[in-house]
Amino acid sequence: MHILIGHPSRSIFLMAWAIFSVFPSVAQLKNQVRVSINFHEIDKDRLSVDFDDGVVLEPVDLSGVDSVLVINKPVYTPYPTIRLTYDRKSGLDYFINSDGATLNLFYDANRTDTPFYSDANPNFTAIYDSITNEMYRDLRRGQQAELNKLNDLFKKHGHEIGSNDSIKYELTTLIKTINAKSMDFMTSYADHFFSFYYFKSQVLGLTNMIVPDPEYYKSLLIYYEKTFPQKFRFTGEGKQITATLQKKISLVHLGENMPIPEVYFKDSHGDTIRYKNQKERFVLLDFWASWCGPCIQQIPDIKILREQFTEESLNIVSISIDTDSTRYENCKKEHKLDWVHSLDRGGTRSASLGISSIPTVLLLDPDGKIVYYKNGGKLDIEKIGAIVRKKQRKN
Repeated sequence: MHILIGHPSRSIFLMAWAIFSVFPSVAQLKNQVRVSINFHEIDKDRLSVDFDDGVVLEPVDLSGVDSVLVINKPVYTPYPTIRLTYDRKSGLDYFINSDGATLNLFYDANRTDTPFYSDANPNFTAIYDSITNEMYRDLRRGQQAELNKLNDLFKKHGHEIGSNDSIKYELTTLIKTINAKSMDFMTSYADHFFSFYYFKSQVLGLTNMIVPDPEYYKSLLIYYEKTFPQKFRFTGEGKQITATLQKKISLVHLGENMPIPEVYFKDSHGDTIRYKNQKERFVLLDFWASWCGPCIQQIPDIKILREQFTEESLNIVSISIDTDSTRYENCKKEHKLDWVHSLDRGGTRSASLGISSIPTVLLLDPDGKIVYYKNGGKLDIEKIGAIVRKKQRKN
């Protein structure tokens, strides 16, 4: 199991716009947001909450929460978002447009149509509301033919998309057509945050389903830079979009027997971490985050490697994509991670290396060549140990 970095694309059938007039000015929301959610007849075991700070979409830990959930986090966007899902099917998505806001969440089995719902609150704006959103209705109407074809394609040939070239081509053509219509529509509303968010969550989200195409990604980057104002592009969220597109354009693919690209990280002291020309020392790069369950499960294996080899023969470097530095530091202390660490907030530099999901582990030889690569799944510490020992025996 592995976790995708960035913002996983929500259902392509939930594409929506929000009404700009219900939002306050961008300057009203500070770079830290605190919101409260009151539970009314809510079974927490059936509820999942995901918070998007503009850079990372991560699940909220509900353990220890009674009837009130408080989220207090830094944000890197004018409007962070929250997704509430009940029974893995009923979902509510909101923009948070005011600090200190409170939302009441209800479950009533007698409401057969919408048993899971919230109260009306001007500090939260429903993202996917086709009833009140004229912009969304106009956009959807213009794409309806392609969306119907996309639905039919998945119903009839979804199992062939990964293996049938003609199906891949049809899927790519449909998605590019849908995106072109979206971008043409958004150009008239470029100064609205909704267009910016829609470009990130839907246009870029759909590109994850097609064969990598550097020239297409280049056209998307040109559109992005020419269309949206600096007040959006120069936020942490906007910079991550730029980095994501640049990564797709450069198409960095890591694998065994490949040299590590010239991308470096800073350790906790601010010093550059070197992993080339290391004389006799190997370097293990561990990309992780405190909120990533599989990453935490992998810690015992990394500790075994730390016990087996000295720092002179194996330098272990954990690179976190956390955005919450307090949570990151607490996690290091809790698990007693006594090796080199780097905080790559939001994973921007990791993305430039082609790291798109975590946990990912690379073992580099003294020259900086990748001799072991693992993305998700269980770490093969026996293989890693054998590689390091073989080099030691030669010397």
